Amino acid sequence: CFMSLVSETSVDKDVIFISEKTLKPIYCLQPFIILGNTGILKKLKELGFKTFDKWWDESYDNEIDDTKRLLKIVEVVKYINTFSLDELQNMYVEMKETFEHNDKHLVLIA
Repeated sequence: CFMSLVSETSVDKDVIFISEKTLKPIYCLQPFIILGNTGILKKLKELGFKTFDKWWDESYDNEIDDTKRLLKIVEVVKYINTFSLDELQNMYVEMKETFEHNDKHLVLIA
């Protein structure tokens, strides 16, 4: 598959929870969208990881309403689905630096 849609363990508003579910696509060199806590992408960036805001809208990460956040994620998935397989392959190649950065960073913090 082109990307992982990660359904994190918790969407509790008082804590950012990052589990192996989020780390798996990083390890497997896949782009990802995370249905999790508000601010989880921001936290990943604070930890030194790169996300995919160059390729699609990640404003869902700022949405505090769970239902609205989910609807924003659905829109991102629909957007990605508009690309042809060739376009997705080209996009994946463009993401190589992000994958390599995240992979190296994951090894450093593990």
